[in-house]
Amino acid sequence: MADTGLILITPLMPEALSKATSIAAGQLSFAPVLQKQLADLAQSLTEIQDVAQGAEQRQESDRAIRLWLLKLNDAVYDAVDLLDKCDYGILVLQKEVQTSIQRLKQVHAFLSMAKKFELINDSLAKIRKVVPFINLIIQLGEQNSATAGLYYQMVRLLDSSEVVGREDDVSNIVNLLNDRKTQRPISGISIVGMPGVGKTTIGRSVYMKAKEEKLYDVVAWVCVSEDFNHQRILGELLEYFHVHPNKNNTTDALLHDLGHQLENKTFLLILDDVRERDPNNWNVFASSFSKIVKTNGNSIVLTTRCESVASVLEKQFPICRYDLQTLSDDECLEIIKKVVLRSSANALISSEHWLPLVAKQCGGLPLVASAIGGALSNQFEHRNNTVLSVLKMSFFNCMPSTLKKCFSYCSIFPKGFEIRKDYLIQLWMAGGFLQQISYESPVTMEDIGNEYFNELVSNSLFQDVRRDASGNVESCKMHDVVHDLALAVSKGETLIWENGSNIDETSNIRNLRIKYDGEVHPAIPRGISQRLHSLFLEGEFSINMESDLKGLRSLKLVRVKTEVLLASLGKLKQLKYLEIAECQIETLPGSFSELYLLQTLKVVQCSHLQKLPDETSQLVSLRHLYVDDKKLLPKQIGRLTSLQTSPSFFVGTDEGFTIEELGGLSQLRGKLEIHNLEHVTSKSEAIRARLNEKTELYDLKFVWQNGRRATNVNDEEVLEGLQPHSNLKSLRISNYMGKNLPSWMNGVEDSSASSLLDNLVRLELSSCSECSCIPSLGQLPSLQVLYICGMNMVTSISHEWLGRLTNLKELRMGPFLSNLEEFPGLSSIHYLHASLESLSLEGWDKLKSLPDELRHLTALKKFNISRFGSLEDLPKWLGSLHSLQELKIEHCSQLKLQPFLQDMRLRGLYFNIVSEEKCTEGRILLQLVNEPTQWRSQNLRLARAKL
Repeated sequence: MADTGLILITPLMPEALSKATSIAAGQLSFAPVLQKQLADLAQSLTEIQDVAQGAEQRQESDRAIRLWLLKLNDAVYDAVDLLDKCDYGILVLQKEVQTSIQRLKQVHAFLSMAKKFELINDSLAKIRKVVPFINLIIQLGEQNSATAGLYYQMVRLLDSSEVVGREDDVSNIVNLLNDRKTQRPISGISIVGMPGVGKTTIGRSVYMKAKEEKLYDVVAWVCVSEDFNHQRILGELLEYFHVHPNKNNTTDALLHDLGHQLENKTFLLILDDVRERDPNNWNVFASSFSKIVKTNGNSIVLTTRCESVASVLEKQFPICRYDLQTLSDDECLEIIKKVVLRSSANALISSEHWLPLVAKQCGGLPLVASAIGGALSNQFEHRNNTVLSVLKMSFFNCMPSTLKKCFSYCSIFPKGFEIRKDYLIQLWMAGGFLQQISYESPVTMEDIGNEYFNELVSNSLFQDVRRDASGNVESCKMHDVVHDLALAVSKGETLIWENGSNIDETSNIRNLRIKYDGEVHPAIPRGISQRLHSLFLEGEFSINMESDLKGLRSLKLVRVKTEVLLASLGKLKQLKYLEIAECQIETLPGSFSELYLLQTLKVVQCSHLQKLPDETSQLVSLRHLYVDDKKLLPKQIGRLTSLQTSPSFFVGTDEGFTIEELGGLSQLRGKLEIHNLEHVTSKSEAIRARLNEKTELYDLKFVWQNGRRATNVNDEEVLEGLQPHSNLKSLRISNYMGKNLPSWMNGVEDSSASSLLDNLVRLELSSCSECSCIPSLGQLPSLQVLYICGMNMVTSISHEWLGRLTNLKELRMGPFLSNLEEFPGLSSIHYLHASLESLSLEGWDKLKSLPDELRHLTALKKFNISRFGSLEDLPKWLGSLHSLQELKIEHCSQLKLQPFLQDMRLRGLYFNIVSEEKCTEGRILLQLVNEPTQWRSQNLRLARAKL
């Protein structure tokens, strides 16, 4: 891989082309010269675009192509910068209030842009002249390409060695095949894992074991990769019978011949490196095999890096998924030694003392270990680049160019950094990597970014995925080896500044992250600062933005001294992402409201900042707003009609802060918390928030102020007016003081009828102090999490309701009215025996026992018991809950521990404030905490003292 990284310019070209076309066709009748230059720009980009994509694939093997791409790179970036200035100028012209002098200045600015576009078009004209020559080089290169050979040489090295660290995996897969194959005509396993983790090696080992042990009559292997052609697969399978099909054979002819050969035979078909996700193609594949399979006992094993491939195939065949994990450092070390030893024992002896350190760099990937071993044994030229070259072939080359750009941008984050999905997508947007089809298209840039993010997750380039309660992906991390690849690919455009490092004035750095620890003050050369698109600053230092950084698209400031910065913030006209965190600022400049292209604004942990400027509502392009203090909520937020994200809204009484501001935000999506609902005066005012029209909101939280008096409240009519859309997945209501829940929450008892809350996955009712009864809220077929907490006036809960929530996984209830002697609403909980995994019950002083219905919850894994004031003994049936892994008991002052706790196979036990009467309980506790598992107790010291 080239030391300068890769040039990936084609992802920016569609946006530049779209902007040039739309601006030229728009409101520029006063500047025909500019319209002409924009039309020429669009024509040049159209002619160059396809050739540039091929050139990007060949840039590492041909210097002429790389030089051509460098020139194209500069020209396209210049065009993108100038097009953004045009966008900004158009927004200025569209301002409601503008003096004639201001308008005249903007028109003059447009006319001067025409000359700059002319220079760019001249550069592109020169670039276009050599397009035929570049095309010829690409075509010749495709005929004589040796690049892919390195990857397959690595795979051959890895496969030819003994399987290391995978013996159990191979054995498990073969056992699974044996267990499943007699049950149906076709069954199988999908082996899923990140590139380089050893899927092909395991597939080959399964292939060899199945042949050696004669588990099937026919064992066949087909390498699929990107060419998923079911006719080719059928043909290669037929060749295992020494039948060579004619290329002109139809699918029916192939099936006829294959059916004849497989008559009364069982087969194992291994499909390696499958990437096809189109369900229609898999339907054809499944239909083909259903015509030739007549008996039970056949199997399909596929290896894939894509989770979505496994999911699609599971719908066609009874396929179970086998997730492949990375190897240990010791296992990687063993692979390296095997490969080195195969070439030279001397090489192994001379390097053995430092090989353990090298093995740690493999990230558990056997392909990387094999590459390192091959490099050490001098089997490859340019051995310093061998590992990254193999990774590039495995991870990177199969991606479309736009996805490559999005992936390489992630190198700006530190290793191990938890990347929030929405944060990353917003940075991609600011960088211009996400092209919306048209402004009228319902598919937004965020939708496209979400698709790209999921693609990277599916291809195992992102891992450690964390989801919210509704199942939506919130964040991920990058494997260290994958991060190294991103750094190598983006080396020409992204720089992580470290103390003492230098920045080449002539470099093409576009993205810069600086973390300053106070030792060496960073300095950004002027030649670099003028080209920067992303700048992340962390540390207590100052930086001048007066003239050098006007091209910035993304700016992140953490603990930065901002005096000079803020004075010139309004000059960053092309800024699209701005984050200010932990900065000691008191005000933002008035020019801040002139950032008309700003898409994302995040201001957090700035405790001295009193408010955002009143003119913030003029940021017409703003789509995402994050503030962590209600005083920072901008006035008249309803004028930000492009706004999609504003996680919290604080209702006020002053003009510009009422709940009606939400009514104009028709694009709101994701999560929304509405606080201070006591300031809403009526149902009709609540209705004007128009929540029932916001189809993309999936998580809502309604919060009233705590500690109010129960007199003269209008909570019931306000909540009635806040009816959400039926797409809602999570609903939380806190400090509500109505006696009854709203009519839109009323359940539909008929399972065939639909309800407003049918899509609800999570429901929380907390501190609703005046509610005395929880009625049946219907079937709620999607509900998985239910909290009914802190509702101290509740005397009854519909007896049959809980039993209808057959998909419920987590339940938290209590406390309720303190004079009740038994826990309400649990009489039908035994119907949840197969689904409920987590149960938390908070009681009160009068409760003497746990509800007997709980004995049936055989799927329960976590059980929390709190404040059962009169509970003395745990029921013995607790020991029969064999799925139980964690038991937590708090504030049960009369409770004595029972000996059967010793026999429960718990992974975790936590309790405090239990009875101290008997030493036997102390002995039991001591025995428990001495077990080699994680036990915790505040009574441990007391128990040891008693013994």
